[in-house]
Amino acid sequence: MVSLSKDARAVPFIWAFSLVFVFFTTVTPVFATDSGFAAEALTLTPGKNTREINLTWYGNTDAGSVSHIKIASASVMSGDTCLSANVISGTHTPASAGKISHKVIVTGLNANTEYGYCVSNDGVKYSKMYTYKTPMADSFKFAVTGDPQMTVGKQDKSSKRKNETTLKGWHDTVASLAARGVNFIAGVGDQVDKTKEGDEAEYANFFAPDALRSIPFSPAIGNHDRHYLFNFHYNIPNELSFTPIDNAGNKDDQQYKDMEVRANYYYLYNNSLFVVLNDSGYPESKAVAAQYVKNFDAVLKVATQAHAGQYTWLFVQHHKSTASVADHVADRDIQYYVEAGFDALMDKYNVDFVLAGHDHVYARSYPMKGGKPDKTNLKSGVGNTAIKGGDGADSSNKPNGTVYFTATAASGLKYYELFNNGDHLYIKDNQSYPYLVNGLGGSVEYVKGNLPLSTAKYLQNKTPGYLYIEVSVSTASFKWYDLDDYANTPYDTYTVTK
Repeated sequence: MVSLSKDARAVPFIWAFSLVFVFFTTVTPVFATDSGFAAEALTLTPGKNTREINLTWYGNTDAGSVSHIKIASASVMSGDTCLSANVISGTHTPASAGKISHKVIVTGLNANTEYGYCVSNDGVKYSKMYTYKTPMADSFKFAVTGDPQMTVGKQDKSSKRKNETTLKGWHDTVASLAARGVNFIAGVGDQVDKTKEGDEAEYANFFAPDALRSIPFSPAIGNHDRHYLFNFHYNIPNELSFTPIDNAGNKDDQQYKDMEVRANYYYLYNNSLFVVLNDSGYPESKAVAAQYVKNFDAVLKVATQAHAGQYTWLFVQHHKSTASVADHVADRDIQYYVEAGFDALMDKYNVDFVLAGHDHVYARSYPMKGGKPDKTNLKSGVGNTAIKGGDGADSSNKPNGTVYFTATAASGLKYYELFNNGDHLYIKDNQSYPYLVNGLGGSVEYVKGNLPLSTAKYLQNKTPGYLYIEVSVSTASFKWYDLDDYANTPYDTYTVTK
């Protein structure tokens, strides 16, 4: 049985803080004729738990202002329409010029069940039927995608997929994920490229793959997502509100200020708790970074207390990787986040895995505790002799620390170099950060070929890639694939048991 949730968190064009109210009413079946139109920018986002799913889509301002969906088990649907299904109402708000953002929350879903659904902008005409399948109760599969940074142009000129568009790269990545049967995608920021005000054409390309009507996408805000369009396109659960924080990069832009404290949220997915943190801001000191870290602490505290005893695995999603190996490795804003206690929070809350992007490269860390790698309880096995970096084991049992993953660009827009990139590092004169394996620190020592202290494995293959994860009651298994050399056999594998 599905039930109605009316979400009053719709975001006005100039966002202001507001309370969140959720109302529940009785579901009634409706029998109507479906017109079968294709819904615009329709996307799914994980709900508060696997019994819920959140929907968002666009409608034209002259096409009606009612946010309805009809949904039922696909087994009772009539062909490819939603003629007989439960009707659920949601909310809507003005979005871009001529557009309305519609949002609906569905609750009461059953495990391992396929549902059919249609959406409506006016309560009369409904879209064609789309499908969504809930995960099994004891296991699930998901993927991590980093920095699609969708444009309306081509991929990086250094890409192995020369002359292909970012749309093609992203489409192929999503198609590969769909073929692997993932239950959802955890995005780690920079879903689109244009930072200032955003660009609806880029969002249209991001939501273009048909599979995204069936695969929920959980977004983190990256530095390229700091615009109000983000609010119109995602319907996120359990969001916490915070006061904007002044920093060197947002003093003259209210939109940046507002968005740098949005989308701190969490959701429970079977036996795993996901906490999403927004580190898109640019603190110019440890003191400013500490204000953001204080917010992150609050989110982790609320999330872990709300689901105490309900999860085996704790994942954190954010954007700016603190355990990477490429152009952003010496960035001072990331250094300030670390020094202000970002990584220490992972220790405090016993976070198992941190998922990030921003550096357009693949990297996996050792289990990190207290800022140092802990190599106890690791099982040896470099495995692939062609691996280009690190000596990390391929499995561990109850690791003593947090494992950090960095995902490369999922669309192929751009890639960042390693070591021989002194002219390309964003910060070339950092004397102390990153912390390196030779016991020294700083960008100059890094360029000499010294790995950051955390690095277990890394790869810059200059092709779109993703992290594929299978989670069960006591095991979490990670595999890194790309669309070329490692399309079928993963470059890196890592399994953790508890």
